[in-house]
Parts: sequence; C-alpha cells; structure tokens
Amino acid sequence: MVTVQLINSPDVPSPLTYVVIAVRYKDGWLFVRHRKRGGYELPAGHPDHGEGSVEAAVRELMEETGAIDFTLEPVAYYWVDTGSGKQFGRLFLACVESLGEIPDRNEIEWVKVFKRLPAKISLPEVMTFLYGTAVKHFRYTQR
Repeated sequence: MVTVQLINSPDVPSPLTYVVIAVRYKDGWLFVRHRKRGGYELPAGHPDHGEGSVEAAVRELMEETGAIDFTLEPVAYYWVDTGSGKQFGRLFLACVESLGEIPDRNEIEWVKVFKRLPAKISLPEVMTFLYGTAVKHFRYTQR
C-alpha cells in the first residue's frame, strides 16, 4: 500500500528525494509520458547532490518538458511511504508560456496537455494525490 500525505509543519524535511512539478499550459495540465513506466505523470525527478529543491525543479521541468518561458512556485512538502519508510518531496506549480524540444528523450517519450488527470497514469496513488493538491492550489490562487 502506498501512502502520500502533505507535511503541515514549518520544518523542511531532509533529505528531499523528489521534486514534482504540476504544469499549467494552454488552459490545461501538461503531463509527460514516461518511457519505462509507460504511463503519464507529472514532470519529476531527484535533486542532484548539493542542489536545492527550486534548482532541481527548474532543471527537471526544462529537461522533461522543454519549457522555455515559465514561472514556478512552491506548493507543499509531502511524504510517500511504499512500505519501506518515508521519502520526502516538494511539489511545485509551473505556468508555462512556451515549450521547445525535450532534452531528456531517454526518459520522456512525449508531453501532452489534458483538461483533467489522464486515465493511464504511472504511480497512480502518488500522481493522483499530487495532481489534486496542485489543482486546489491553482484554483485558490486564481480567485
């Protein structure tokens, strides 16, 4: 069983294992199709050694989507437990104005814009939870 929860504490969890970026593009949500996992997912990755979460999110967004012109804001810290202990991550929201070529073709087959969560997703418990959190955040900030 996979458990995902937001962290409602001012303390920053350490170490961060993941950064995940929910992406708004052309009035929809941009998802990447992961080559190995075969489903759609939010752009994501691991921070490199010594890299902060914001820098990692910018790098992953650009590598996996080809985003050129965008804004990025932090949404929340979270944890995931797949039965072998908690791993920590940080969710971001990006609003992308323009896309170029996808630099990371080894992992990402293509990107696609959806109006809602795609039916065929990778890591369904995690992606569903983080997508829902990002949608709520986006709607709240658009008031």
